[in-house]
Amino acid sequence: MRLVGTLAAAVIALGSLTACDTIQGVSDTADKVKLCADAIQLVGFSPDLSDPQKALEDTQAKAKELENLANSSPDEQVKKALTEAANGMQNVGSAADWVQQKADLVAKVSSACGG
Repeated sequence: MRLVGTLAAAVIALGSLTACDTIQGVSDTADKVKLCADAIQLVGFSPDLSDPQKALEDTQAKAKELENLANSSPDEQVKKALTEAANGMQNVGSAADWVQQKADLVAKVSSACGG
């Protein structure tokens, strides 16, 4: 009888661990979805081209925010895509350059995020 009780306790404990793993997996997925949504919003940023200098500064500020998101990503593929996008945004020579690069960077981030 004692063996049955021990086995039952082990099965219950194993079931609890599996449930915890499932909950953690759902939490990780939710975090990734939020991070990716924030990243795509940043990469999709469209500066006001009426003031080219301000547009460039705003784009570089968004790049810094994207870099911070990249640093917080536990997913290496997402981290790499966000870092590349941030570097692309920080290294634009003009707002017009950013407009040309944006579609490619959005596609890379979307792909890394599973979209």
